Amino acid sequence: MYARETLDPARSIWHFIAVHLRRYREAHQMSGQALADLLGCDRSTVSRYESNRLRLKLEHAEIIDRTWNTNGMFTALIGFAQRADDGDWLVELAEFEARASRIRMWETSVVPGLFQTPDYARAALSAGTADDPQSSLERRLARQAAVFDRPKPPRVTALLSWAAVEQVVGGAEVMRGQIARLIELSELPHVSIRVVEKDAGAHPGLDGPFVLLTVGDRDLAYTEAATRGRFLMDPFDVQEVAVRYDLVSDMAAPVGPTRALLKAELEKYT
Repeated sequence: MYARETLDPARSIWHFIAVHLRRYREAHQMSGQALADLLGCDRSTVSRYESNRLRLKLEHAEIIDRTWNTNGMFTALIGFAQRADDGDWLVELAEFEARASRIRMWETSVVPGLFQTPDYARAALSAGTADDPQSSLERRLARQAAVFDRPKPPRVTALLSWAAVEQVVGGAEVMRGQIARLIELSELPHVSIRVVEKDAGAHPGLDGPFVLLTVGDRDLAYTEAATRGRFLMDPFDVQEVAVRYDLVSDMAAPVGPTRALLKAELEKYT
């Protein structure tokens, strides 16, 4: 559970909103149930707002601002948080990955960061727009360690587009090590890797990569774009991503044939 004591309003705008929502409610001597009645939702929704397990909806922020005469403070904060692109997404992703009991992912063009060898990651980061590739590499390797070096690692299921496997990054030697790493990971009891092959045709995964994480008693989704990522915490939004995952999964090769495909790909570099 993402408890209130873990919130840091100095690090995240959404944390700031959650913390101050509770402070304002208590300052107005309003119970959680009373606020829920005002917003037309249930008590658990207010609790999730105040613990950042659910992000405050704009329509609810507008009701709060009118009722508490905040001059539009919560509405403005939500707008600012939604527009912000301060790198906080990757920080939060790493935190959630480190606590997740289950990670499901779909990748369209490159090997997922959690699966990358240091050489592959270095080549990918150097080809991108990272200001400091070495620091980015260290963060990526730390993310991997936080997931795979735990006493009880999470269940990881990955769906990879054929392009992610065949795209050459860093040259033949780098690819040899990377494909070997994928085969090694695929043999772990808590890791499943499946490839969507070239002849799969059009499918919902073409919209872009995403990650589904189970953290405590909830699921959340992380979607990627060219310049930023975004978390989806509303259950309806997460469900839409989960359905996309299932649809892509239906088109992916089984685990055994995928491992054979990876071994055949490895032979190209030996």
